[in-house]
Amino acid sequence: MSKQSFFFNEGELQVRKLFLVMFLMEIAIFIIISSLPFNDPALYNQFKQEQSTITSQPLLQMIFSIFPHNLEVASLEVIPILGQFFYILSAVTTSLILAVEGTAHGTLGLVYFLSLALLPDTWIELPSYAVATSTGIYLLYILIKKRSDLRLRSKKILLNYAFAAVELLIAATFESAAIIMETTYSSPYDVYGPLLLWIPAVAVIIVLIYVYRRINRDEYRKYRMDEDQNIRIQA
Repeated sequence: MSKQSFFFNEGELQVRKLFLVMFLMEIAIFIIISSLPFNDPALYNQFKQEQSTITSQPLLQMIFSIFPHNLEVASLEVIPILGQFFYILSAVTTSLILAVEGTAHGTLGLVYFLSLALLPDTWIELPSYAVATSTGIYLLYILIKKRSDLRLRSKKILLNYAFAAVELLIAATFESAAIIMETTYSSPYDVYGPLLLWIPAVAVIIVLIYVYRRINRDEYRKYRMDEDQNIRIQA
């Protein structure tokens, strides 16, 4: 009898549903932790110094300062067990930095998170980490339950990882463009400019969703029915 649940369909673990849960967990961590008052002047000063070294760079250099760091984080998150622990730790740490920044300015870090949520790079970068860690969980499942299928499933695993990497590169590009606008444009264009990045970002996000669905198309019933039909015809 095939195993049926939210995460399983016909005995197969669903990566896209893992992604959804991990992404919602990530958002919940940001909302909860960034809402806490947290005073740490040393951490705040360290963060501002690191931030200034990045934001003072020209566009291309900024992109390739942000992207490798974020890719390293995502690469760690693909590692089974360790990656999922690091995923939560990374979200908590980043949320604490927002909480520290909010406290330093007499407000909640949640305000800073919501301001970041107004920009498209946030909604491209954060899902990429959820893609990475859900891929790590899927890899662990294959290693434990279906090791004989590892070679067959390796393409799907590698494509999901590559997808997360491409997402991070795109996110770094949008983030860098927003920073350049915020630091060089005069008011009110320093606010309007980054928001206008949503115009190309919407198209990019639609394409990313389509590609992600294609990578994990084996999880959709119609695709499996077509595959079974092809197998019967070939037989």
